[in-house]
Amino acid sequence: MLKVERFVNAQFDQNAYVLYDESGECVLVDCGSKDEKECNQVVSFIESNSLKVVRLLCTHFHLDHMLGNAFFCQRYGVKPEVNPNDQRLVSIIDYQAMALNFTEKIETGDPQFSLEDGAEITFGNTTLTIMHTPGHSPGSVCLYSEAEHVLISGDTLMKGTIGSTSLPGGRKKAIARSVEKLLGLPAETVVYPGHGNSTTIADELKNDLLAVSESGEEKVYKSVDM
Repeated sequence: MLKVERFVNAQFDQNAYVLYDESGECVLVDCGSKDEKECNQVVSFIESNSLKVVRLLCTHFHLDHMLGNAFFCQRYGVKPEVNPNDQRLVSIIDYQAMALNFTEKIETGDPQFSLEDGAEITFGNTTLTIMHTPGHSPGSVCLYSEAEHVLISGDTLMKGTIGSTSLPGGRKKAIARSVEKLLGLPAETVVYPGHGNSTTIADELKNDLLAVSESGEEKVYKSVDM
């Protein structure tokens, strides 16, 4: 059975996750803290549950979701994995840092561009499917367990809202299409977002995120300024 442990990184109120099952294997998702104390909270959980880290996954490569990558790469000998469409975000990580008033150099951890749409991530007895959901960034992905009805949604879909398109690589129409795809998942799917509390597809269907444009030809989202 897939289990999800959330850690909230204070600076950006960003969620990092440890996904694990009864096998003892786990994957890390969106390790966004460079603060050693916060990183060690994750380490403590891993060690107290005798888990083995096998992958380090990034739903996208905005700064707030990858600040801890270098720490966990060194600690566990894994490299961060990201969708190929976010390669440019990796190349401008210093610009991202400057925009957020980070003065020190950011270590990316040598990302591997492996999270292609439809690819499967297997660890222990768990299989996750990569869903490419561009819009918040060109390479944004979600991790979906069909068997467990669990979705790790990054910054594409969050409780009551959708991801901003104002950051580098954001596209409004793209995120509209991506969110529509996610809302087509089974209603009982539990959604673990990049920021804020978990939700379900059923609850988000009630939130009226979708609106139809005057022409009726394209769908947009009320929470996004078109």
